[in-house]
Amino acid sequence: MAIEARAPVPASAQSEESPTVDPAPLNVVRMTPPVEATLRILLNSVPYLIGAAVVRQPAVGDSVEAEVGKMPWLHDRRLLTLQLPDDSLPANRAILLDWPVPYQAEWVGAPPRLLISRLVTQNRTVGVLLGTMISRDQISVSAREALDLSCELIAAAVGSDSLATLSAPTAEEPRRLVVVPNEPEPEPESSLPTAATAESEPALDPKDEQDERDRQVVDEVARALDELTDARSIGRVLRDAVTAIAGVDGFSVALFNSVRREVAYRYKVVGADPDSGEMGRQAVDDGPDCYAARHDRRWHSFVREIGVRGPEGVEARKISVLQYPLVAADEVFGVATLQVFGDAGFSDHATRLVLRVIVVSSDRLAAVRRAARFQPSQSPQESAAAAVLPPAAAAPTLGPVPSPEAPTTDSILNDLVTNCTEIGLPTTFMVGVDPAAGLLRGELISSSSAARELDYALGISVGRFTIELSDRYNAIARACREGRIVTSPTIDELVHPLRDADGAATLERLVQGGRSTIIPITVSGDVVGALVVGPMADEPGFSTIVKVRDLVNETASRLAEAWRTKR
Repeated sequence: MAIEARAPVPASAQSEESPTVDPAPLNVVRMTPPVEATLRILLNSVPYLIGAAVVRQPAVGDSVEAEVGKMPWLHDRRLLTLQLPDDSLPANRAILLDWPVPYQAEWVGAPPRLLISRLVTQNRTVGVLLGTMISRDQISVSAREALDLSCELIAAAVGSDSLATLSAPTAEEPRRLVVVPNEPEPEPESSLPTAATAESEPALDPKDEQDERDRQVVDEVARALDELTDARSIGRVLRDAVTAIAGVDGFSVALFNSVRREVAYRYKVVGADPDSGEMGRQAVDDGPDCYAARHDRRWHSFVREIGVRGPEGVEARKISVLQYPLVAADEVFGVATLQVFGDAGFSDHATRLVLRVIVVSSDRLAAVRRAARFQPSQSPQESAAAAVLPPAAAAPTLGPVPSPEAPTTDSILNDLVTNCTEIGLPTTFMVGVDPAAGLLRGELISSSSAARELDYALGISVGRFTIELSDRYNAIARACREGRIVTSPTIDELVHPLRDADGAATLERLVQGGRSTIIPITVSGDVVGALVVGPMADEPGFSTIVKVRDLVNETASRLAEAWRTKR
């Protein structure tokens, strides 16, 4: 019979340095055929598993239902008297722990790891599976599946009535190694689950306490919003609240214009992470046409990637994004966006608690949006709308003659790309200069089919197209550094070092040409970006370049005027 009984270790066999311990003998009951067969299959299926044992719950003394192989852990009485609550370990799924090896065991090489699993059948914990793993490697997928299946089979066998019957004293009692004291009495087994159920009823208290804490958070945010009358102050309160709840790396609130489909005001902050600044520069879509604003859902979550320059070059970092539509009077008037580095996302509790905070603040945000109060007033008599940036934030006021709104930076740059298309240049794109990072970043691109293919490949419109301003071999960087018009005969000079020669040649075939002309955009003596005319099959003529240069100069003048008036 494949059962190993553990006798007490004689005192003479103990090391002089070991403490004097005289543990009581272990009571190992006879294994039933299903448990024995499953344990042996388990040892044959899982590499480096050299021993396994089953401890029944509720425990009856120091009794072990079954034991196969080497199990030094059974000398540790803490593992024999475990009473695991339902939330301590996953049901019928083994985990590996670094548990100290008892002094009675002698091991050579790497110390073993304890394999432990909570055995559950019919929604009741019936035992604990213990194992000895002598490897630090990860368990393979096939071994993990065999291990989980074995746990389910052992749990079913231990929890069955046949096992309880075989555990009772019968005529075959001499075949047992040791009779478990008091095990035949049904009262302890029948009463313990009832007691456990009765004791588990107060387990609702932690949930009630959590609900009370959540309610206090929402009430505190509501009180903080009572006296606020501008969007920026409300945004600061929301920033502090969501940071405390979800630990975000970036937060923003975008309020839409009541007339045009664009963002009227955006409050945006980033965290202390060194890469958070890059997260803020490579913006996420939170306008009226974004997914969260167009769909009737309480929130929208997704994962995006940004390029971050590190010691080994540009590295991709994943960001989990959570967006909430701001709704009042059945109208989506804005979007709140939470971002955190990594693709793990946000917990369900944090997601729902932030939703409650957003709901509490929606009416207040809707009110300041209707009143065009986006920033604090400079004086009691001065309207807060006067300090709004950009000007599209101000909602139209009722009056006989509404004052015209100055164009925004985005609209000015879009006009430049549109005008280039109208004069017969369907493939043009624009880059902006980021002097703080020393980079050129993609901004806009025309809407032609060839331009869209180029955008798909390079990510110009989403900000993935970035080039170091100091790059000596890139034509766009050279034009921005020197402040002069530069021509490029091949697309390789535009995309270096983002693409090698073969990749550049592929792009040329894709857009059917590689000739380009780069015209820098200079505002108040500083180069702020560049317009790239191309790539195209033929180089544009002199008269076309003159027209484009005039359009660029006009755009620079409009930008200077808009920035001078802080619009």
